[in-house]
Amino acid sequence: MEQPVLPSVGPVVQPAIHRPLRRRAHLHFSTTEIVSILISMATIVLAFNMFGISDQGIIFGLVLGIIGHELAHKFIAQSLGLESRYKLWEIGLVLVVAFAIITRGRFIFAAPGFVVTDGTVDSRERGLISLSAPTANIILALFFILAGGVWAMSAAYINILLAIFNLLPVGPLDGAQVMEWSPAVWTCSFVFACLLGMMLVV
Repeated sequence: MEQPVLPSVGPVVQPAIHRPLRRRAHLHFSTTEIVSILISMATIVLAFNMFGISDQGIIFGLVLGIIGHELAHKFIAQSLGLESRYKLWEIGLVLVVAFAIITRGRFIFAAPGFVVTDGTVDSRERGLISLSAPTANIILALFFILAGGVWAMSAAYINILLAIFNLLPVGPLDGAQVMEWSPAVWTCSFVFACLLGMMLVV
């Protein structure tokens, strides 16, 4: 049985008083971030396995989808020379488990953490950082579709769901920032994600 999932939200960009000189950076993690990511993954797996309802494709796809979604924000922000880090959301961790227990696994709140980016960005940079995450979910979905198999289709479906939800043009979702930057880019991204989703359910 497939549970409804409340997916991730957009990146948090904290403004700086002065715009610092930027240097292009490679993706790097602190020890705290690595531990936070592992805790987030373990919590999602625990919540979905607690009552044994979900198939492994959904669990695998969701874990990769949520973590990949957030790390895409981080990667693009760091590639633009910004400081960016993954942060646990303690309330979110509690809600992941609480919703699983209360609904006996029929509804999962899947938002254990988020990426915080320090610095000032213009509309284009904010749009690119926001677009990167649903794009990561679309790429994962395409990968799973090519992999084939029932479990892979479940993983693809959950990633398309993440992409479509986060591309909705309402704050604080990624789609709002993409729409503000470029309505044309938003339209192409959203239509493509919806068409891919329709292909999976037909």
